[in-house]
Amino acid sequence: MAERRQSRRARLALPCTLRGAASSPIWAETIDVGEGGMSVRATRPLREDETVDFDLGDADVHGRARVLRHASPRVYGLQFESLQGTGRERLMNLLHTGV
Repeated sequence: MAERRQSRRARLALPCTLRGAASSPIWAETIDVGEGGMSVRATRPLREDETVDFDLGDADVHGRARVLRHASPRVYGLQFESLQGTGRERLMNLLHTGV
């Protein structure tokens, strides 16, 4: 499959909490993060095209993302749909500093 990402990603392992519309929190860890999305390893299954709210814990980055693909067991590619507050600025700082 051809690479479709519009921006580069940094390999970062960050704690991440995902919340679907009608589910309890799903604990996850990022595999990589970029300006437009992230890959995560989740403790529970996600559905393709599902929208989830996310929280990147200590990085203080929150927002909404859509599950685009299911790469392997419990590994998913998510595309950011919105970042809350100063989330984009924090995300860019995170990507440039590596944590």
